[in-house]
Amino acid sequence: MSGGASLESAVPAPEWMRRARDGAALLFLASMYFSIAVSSISLGLMAAALLVIMVKTRRWSLAGTPLDYFFLAYVAVEMISTVFSVNPAQSLLFSRRLLLIGIAYFFASTITERKCLGRSVGVLLGAATVAAVAGCGFMMFHGSDQPFRLGLFTFYMTASGQMMVAALMLLPFIVHRSSPARVRWLAALAMAPVLVCLYGTVTRGAYLAFLVGALVVVIIRNKWLLIPLALLLLLIVFFSPPYIESRIQSIVDPNHPENVTRISMWVAGIRIFSDHPWVGVGDIDLGDLMREHADPGYLGLWGHLHNVPLQILVTLGVLGFVVVLALFLKIAVTEWRIYRSVKEDWLLGSCTLGVFAAFIGIQVQGLTEWNFGDQEIALLLWTGLGFALAIGRWMPGPTHPETAPAEGA
Repeated sequence: MSGGASLESAVPAPEWMRRARDGAALLFLASMYFSIAVSSISLGLMAAALLVIMVKTRRWSLAGTPLDYFFLAYVAVEMISTVFSVNPAQSLLFSRRLLLIGIAYFFASTITERKCLGRSVGVLLGAATVAAVAGCGFMMFHGSDQPFRLGLFTFYMTASGQMMVAALMLLPFIVHRSSPARVRWLAALAMAPVLVCLYGTVTRGAYLAFLVGALVVVIIRNKWLLIPLALLLLLIVFFSPPYIESRIQSIVDPNHPENVTRISMWVAGIRIFSDHPWVGVGDIDLGDLMREHADPGYLGLWGHLHNVPLQILVTLGVLGFVVVLALFLKIAVTEWRIYRSVKEDWLLGSCTLGVFAAFIGIQVQGLTEWNFGDQEIALLLWTGLGFALAIGRWMPGPTHPETAPAEGA
């Protein structure tokens, strides 16, 4: 992901080391939609290669970001909640999710030029497209005699979040007026199977997340596109098979069995929080505590609360909730500011707007799922943030005025 004049020119390293690092990163991006095992292994290779480079060059090569102190505060509240946890050992084990934040620093530091960004985004969205095409094929050969929820290469709820993120990252490339025709058509062709697979997961939270994220993109880039978006929504509502139609209608039905179950989980979560309000119970599996605090009749099959804000409140307490909320707000503000500075550039503007819309979509889906604790979704969240932060480093200004990439780079 390096080459030519770049930010990394001041950090010399053997070419084979950079190639190994970049190869591991591309493998990570290519595998994210297919295999959590391969993506985890490649993530370890990325970290190892970067560490070897820093040791070889005797220089710290991770870039600082506007989020550094917010990340440190998040680490601090995780450690505090672990100390006071009802299960400190498990809380310490689960807090390893903090390591995934390093993905954002990796890409923010190693994507140092326009060509690198285009290749990285292309590999990620290309992998999503290939996975979606495979999913469409699976749907075609699956019988329609029973309700079916597409899981792709993982659980259907996770697949829905993955497809939602891919769709929202593709959309800005389609609607940006300056996108080259070839890029616009490729993005549109990719969008078709991605949306079909999102539809096939039959996951209500992901539907709403995509709708909100798409509204953000359309309102920002071209309000006239609200019309075809509304038509698409109407077609889905009126021409869906009975099973999917009932799922869509259940979104606003408080008496639907799944909604009743979620409400019972949230009630249990509120009761747990009332017993541990300040630093929470720790980052643990909540199954036993939920069964203990839930009303009679609760099935007790889950270990989390299917709601990110409440999950954070219960596990990290008020202190952790305030810190994580501040972190999420800072991420949104940072991505938005970066987008505003590069919005006219079809690649940089579309990438940052897609990342921003996907982050909003993840937050919306997080109102009914614990997707922040889902590694596949967390990988996409931190990767997208890394892309945005890399672009932010290129923004002309008093700190790095020489690093703005040329239009033809």
